[in-house]
Amino acid sequence: MLALLDRCLLMLSRRATLFLPWSLALGLVFPDLAAAMKPLVTPLVIALLGLAMTRTDWPAFVAVLRRPWLPLAMLAVGMVLVPILITPVLWHLPIAPGLALSLSLMACLPPLTSMPAVAGLLGLDRALALFLMLAGTALMPLTAPPLALLLFGLDLKIGVLAFVLRLAGLVLGGAIFAVVVRKAVLERTPHAAQRVDGIAVVVLMLFAIPIMDGVLPRLLNEPWRTGSFVLWGFIATVVYIAIATLLFWPLGAQRACTAGYGAGSRNAALMLAVLPATVDPDYFLFIAAIQFPIYVMPTLLQPVYRHLQARG
Repeated sequence: MLALLDRCLLMLSRRATLFLPWSLALGLVFPDLAAAMKPLVTPLVIALLGLAMTRTDWPAFVAVLRRPWLPLAMLAVGMVLVPILITPVLWHLPIAPGLALSLSLMACLPPLTSMPAVAGLLGLDRALALFLMLAGTALMPLTAPPLALLLFGLDLKIGVLAFVLRLAGLVLGGAIFAVVVRKAVLERTPHAAQRVDGIAVVVLMLFAIPIMDGVLPRLLNEPWRTGSFVLWGFIATVVYIAIATLLFWPLGAQRACTAGYGAGSRNAALMLAVLPATVDPDYFLFIAAIQFPIYVMPTLLQPVYRHLQARG
């Protein structure tokens, strides 16, 4: 059994992007399982962060900390410049106002907590990805409220202290998990790095299941509307990735692709707790719809990133 588990983890680490999209199907096909796994969302986030920390090159991360202006510029582009540029365009497109609002708000948000783990699987800069996620999430209470008020007239009541404490809790939990994984796996087994990547794929697949809670009824009741939200989620993801990648391309392919992936993989669920009660209900449909590009895009991007980094 241990040998079989070992082979499965190695296979998952090598074929990660082929398996990730299918985890969405599990949440759709088994809605009761998706609902039952809802309480596991936060522990799975901590596990993803811990696995990303385990595989991060810490000297490289310290080097990023010593020269933070470049990654901070990437965050400024992704979380400030992109929404300012894209919002007027979205409001003039023939789409539902709630969808335009959702796509614009998406551009104000930091990278997903899972970004460092997925970035590693895509061959991107793990240390830079970890910094972008942590710093972006920490800065979000300072950048999102003024942008939301300026661009959409929304008053986001984000408690900065509560937000920072929540982030600190996730980081502490992730660090503890990373120490456990390092002691249990990295220091004891051969090919340990690939096994850790395989565990990360398992956690990502498990994380997708509760995210799909409640999506199946929307798909069945409003298939065309839900499908249009999914389509626009893909379009926005590609556009945001392209803008950041092109802007930072002179700095090297790996850095540019990492910045681009961070700009396209946004933590849209962060807004749920701070949006006013009067917000368009389409935003809640968008939260479900955006999960499809989040889990499918790595599969589509992997050959693109390999090609770009080989040329760069």
